[in-house]
Amino acid sequence: MVKDRMVELLQEHFELNLYEARAYVALVGFGVLTPAELASVSEVPAPRTYDVLRSLEKKGFAISQPGKVNKYRPVHPQNILEKFIEEWQERVAEELEAKKKAKEELLELMSPLIETEIPKYGVEKVWVVRGIRNATLKTKEMFEEVKEQILLADDGYIAINLEGDIIKAIDNGAKAKIIVTENVYHRLSASKILDYYKAGKLELKVIDKLELPMLICDDEVFFALEDMAARYFNYETQIWIKDFRVKALFEGKFNEYWEKAKKA
Repeated sequence: MVKDRMVELLQEHFELNLYEARAYVALVGFGVLTPAELASVSEVPAPRTYDVLRSLEKKGFAISQPGKVNKYRPVHPQNILEKFIEEWQERVAEELEAKKKAKEELLELMSPLIETEIPKYGVEKVWVVRGIRNATLKTKEMFEEVKEQILLADDGYIAINLEGDIIKAIDNGAKAKIIVTENVYHRLSASKILDYYKAGKLELKVIDKLELPMLICDDEVFFALEDMAARYFNYETQIWIKDFRVKALFEGKFNEYWEKAKKA
């Protein structure tokens, strides 16, 4: 129903609760209402109408006319919705600036911790990373820190979604060898990765199937444990390892794929 959609939009985007949204829609429809009338023409419970109307007035969506019984009329939707958006933009800009300042202060305060000689990941050389968001952050970090070599065997996510990070790492001096499956290769048709391959700035091959997708950046290895259900729900388990011996093992597997793969 149209009324339900109006209520839904007011709740989702204009910070009104359910009863406030219903009351405002009723006011727009009927023009002027007392609390008792509001209860009779809307789904706002009678005991709540006074509070709801006062709240709408406080938020700028309604105006009251004092009297024996207060009457309320709506502020025109064009005016209040536009005003809300303007105020929201100002608030978001202020919050964004505050977050930027907080970030700078935190980086300054944390710099002694970041620059300490204690290894960044402590004595641990193996970490478990779960969920697509955390995996993406970890992968981005690997591309930011790589100095010499990127070896990527990818069957669906990294080359497509982190193309910019790969290109930046190459521009910063890292050499890259990338193997992708056929479906990924077709999706790279208009990408910078393909442009860089044609320009000789990276090596690229295509393979039918990858049993063990992986990312190797210098001595760091990142790969996913096989779990189709977890992958479907974007919560698959990824393993990050920093160890030159493990890196050598995975590099051996990567080279096997490289020999089987065909030129792009």
